[in-house]
Amino acid sequence: MTEEIAATPGWVDQRLDEVFATLPRTSEVGACRDQYAACLAGEKQPGAPSDMLGAEFNRCRSLLMAALAGVGVEDAALAGLGKKLEALEAEIAEGS
Repeated sequence: MTEEIAATPGWVDQRLDEVFATLPRTSEVGACRDQYAACLAGEKQPGAPSDMLGAEFNRCRSLLMAALAGVGVEDAALAGLGKKLEALEAEIAEGS
């Protein structure tokens, strides 16, 4: 019997690095990024029902945005981040 391990496609880490490149490079932002990546991997359920492509990741994005605001990332930096994350999440969902 094999154990299922939560994971996202290998290209996701590189894309996350690109998305996060515009944010301050602090250990707190890095920790938020890592938690978001882990959430994406845990939320990715092949065949999970969803009325909207990528909607299963909304919780991950909401938690990330709140965490980044909590560590002092400015609203201006967060403004465009949400759209980039939505696009990434849609790509992940399409690959499922």
